[in-house]
Amino acid sequence: MGGSMGAAQTYEWAVRYPEMVKRAAPIAGNPKVTPHEFVFAEMLREALTSDPAWKGGWYTDCHALHEGLCRQAKLFALVGFTTEFFNQELWRALDYSSLDDFLTGYLENYFLPMDPNNLLCMIGKWQASDVSRLTGGDLKEALSRVKAKTFVVAIDEDMLFPTHRCAINQKLIPNSELRVIHSLWGHSGLDGADPEYVRQVDPTLTELLAASIWP
Repeated sequence: MGGSMGAAQTYEWAVRYPEMVKRAAPIAGNPKVTPHEFVFAEMLREALTSDPAWKGGWYTDCHALHEGLCRQAKLFALVGFTTEFFNQELWRALDYSSLDDFLTGYLENYFLPMDPNNLLCMIGKWQASDVSRLTGGDLKEALSRVKAKTFVVAIDEDMLFPTHRCAINQKLIPNSELRVIHSLWGHSGLDGADPEYVRQVDPTLTELLAASIWP
């Protein structure tokens, strides 16, 4: 089980080791990076490498890339949450007093402690994600290898991994079901701060764990 890039890894293991993986729950992610994801990830990359303190990756202090890390936080705000999250000021549930307070206290403080080169490594991993490399580029054949009882879990308001795309993947997997979770937090429902997301995902995973599997 995993969300976002963790979902991609879940797909990877289920395809690569079909005899070993008996249950799988990829949440809000794809088995192969889409062009939209690739472009967004490239924007995240440029947010870091365009910082003057980047110095070709030879920065002396990872915290020197303050500007680049803050830009990355704002880019993630654009697609990591939903328009209704901002319209309804749902960040107030986290005790932030203003939008700027939320962007700084929640998102910037999330990214600022990170090492830029580690983030770039994760971005590269995301852009290279593709289970069809195991089947000569044939995604349908790759997903048909999955033997696990699989719940493909989508978040209905997710701007990065929309439900219809998750459904396309699910239909290629034998013995699978599509489960849709409602969250106005969108992709950031994965953070676990939205009680509605948690209320729905826990019984979904409990049901999967109790489901019958192949011998």
